[in-house]
Order: sequence, then structure tokens, then C-alpha cells
Amino acid sequence: MIPRLRQAFERLAALTSRTESPVPLALFRIGVGCSLLWLIVPLLLTRVGRDVVGFAFVERSSGGYRNLAGSWGADLFGGAIPEVIFPLLWISALCGLLMVVGLFGRLPVLVAAVATRIALSQNMDVSGAGDALLGNALLLLLLGDITATLSLDCRWRTRHHQPSWIDPSPIAAWPRQLAAAQLCIVYTSTGVQKLVSMAWTPFDGFSALYQILQSPHWARFPHLIGDAGGWLAIPFSLLTALTITWEVSFVVVLFKRSLRPAFAVVGIGVHLGILIFMEVGIFSVISLAFYPTLFSQQTLAAARRQVGRFRSDPAGRTHRPT
Repeated sequence: MIPRLRQAFERLAALTSRTESPVPLALFRIGVGCSLLWLIVPLLLTRVGRDVVGFAFVERSSGGYRNLAGSWGADLFGGAIPEVIFPLLWISALCGLLMVVGLFGRLPVLVAAVATRIALSQNMDVSGAGDALLGNALLLLLLGDITATLSLDCRWRTRHHQPSWIDPSPIAAWPRQLAAAQLCIVYTSTGVQKLVSMAWTPFDGFSALYQILQSPHWARFPHLIGDAGGWLAIPFSLLTALTITWEVSFVVVLFKRSLRPAFAVVGIGVHLGILIFMEVGIFSVISLAFYPTLFSQQTLAAARRQVGRFRSDPAGRTHRPT
């Protein structure tokens, strides 16, 4: 029993001792900071956003539409009232900006996680998958050296020698690997859940996207598809089949690094389509923020080797430009 525990501990120690370039985690930090600003800034600086906050996240006695369950965090500051919720959102926005520029290490991440959670968790009826994924991203950022490079912290740290925004010194790899695993879990589990709907399967002709893009609940331009006529059903069926196959099989990128660029290209296309044609909150933005965590130096090297194989002929000779 003791030798097995020792071996398990040694494997864990070896796994968490691996180091790599700090760039992917820094890009993840910047992406999450931008996602936080994408969510918070419209709530503060637009008339509609302020009305949404006052209507959905404020207690009924202070102008909201319903009595809220409340939370100990909001109660600590005086309850779900505008004088509490709006300052918390301003703090979240400031922390998002500090994350983007990389100042004060992980402190802005911690403050943003707490302030955003208190402000936007008063009414779970208006929360979504994007909010949950943002919370997970903030937790993952707390685990790594996120301002080691591409940050004001890096420039301040190197000020006595040659000030630079970039420091290639390696950092622990496991926080980035956890974030990549989180993305795989999100996509694969979402794809499996979709299979309970016939519209995502051949039994209904892969009709899901054709239906969704005509729904006023999700689509930005619900009349465009219907007005264009039924000829769009076939291309949207093909896109539906591609999307569900991509989601369900996304877990393979955990074991096959060379496939990550191909899966990422499809994912970027999927999320750009969602941003343009659908209203799903910040889900696409925060999902794309995870994409740098799929790529380490080893992953990029494996992808280059895979491209090299595709360019080789059956005899093993490599095609050279003429």
C-alpha cells in the first residue's frame, strides 16, 4: 500500500513540476479580462444595461421585478440594492482592465471573482453557461503565474535591467493544462447533452441550426432564414452535423495534440457564427478566451510534424516548392 502511494505521489509531483512558456497562460488572462469587460461594461455604460441591472439584480423593494433570495455577500454590504450592486460592477470592470494589462498579479482576479459573483448571482433566472464558465476561468487563473509575461508586472520586474513586456522564463504547466481540460469538458458534455434532442441527430435531418436561427429567443435575425426560403435547410443541416461531431469528439484533443489546430479552427468559426447570428451572452467570448491554453510549444511542434506528414508523398519524399 505504501509503495503504491509513494509512486502515485511521485507521478503527481512529476506532473506538477513540468514547466513551459508563460505565453499561453498570459493570453488566457488577457482573454478572460476582455470577456469580463465585454460582460460588465455594457451593464454600466448603456441605458439598457443599467435598466437590466436595476430590474433583474436588485431587490423588489429597491426597484427590481421580484424578491431575490439574496446572498451573504450582498447582505454584508447592505443587500441587493443599487448602491451595492453598481459599485461592485465598477470594481469588476476595473479588475478586468487590470487583468488585461497584467498589473498586481492574481489580486484583480480574486477581487473580480468575488465582486462579480456577488453582483450577478442575486437572480439565477437570468444567468447562463457563459457566466458559469467565466467563474471557472477566474478560478483557474488564480492557480498560475498569469502575469509572468505580456504584462505591466513583467515590465516593472525587469525595470532595473532592460525593461520588457516579455519574459520567456518558464512557469508551471499544470494550470494551463487544467484550463485546456476544462474546455474539453465543456464542449464534450455540451455535445452529449444535445443528443437528447432529435434535431441534432439524423433522425430529424440535423435540423437544429435551421430551427434555432429562426427562433426569436436565440436568433439576432430570425426572419432572414425564413425569408430566404427552404433551400438553406441543406447547408444548415451540414453545419449542424459538423457542429455536433466537433463537440462530441472534442475530448480527443486531450490525447492527440496534433489535432488541436484543426479543432480550434472549427471552434473559431462556430463561435464567430454564434456571435454574429445568435444572442447567448458571453459564452462565445469566454470560450474563445480558453483557446490559447490548447497550445504549448510541444503542441505546436506536433502540429508542424502532422502538416509535414500531409505534405509528404506515399514514398516518403517531401514536396518542395518549385
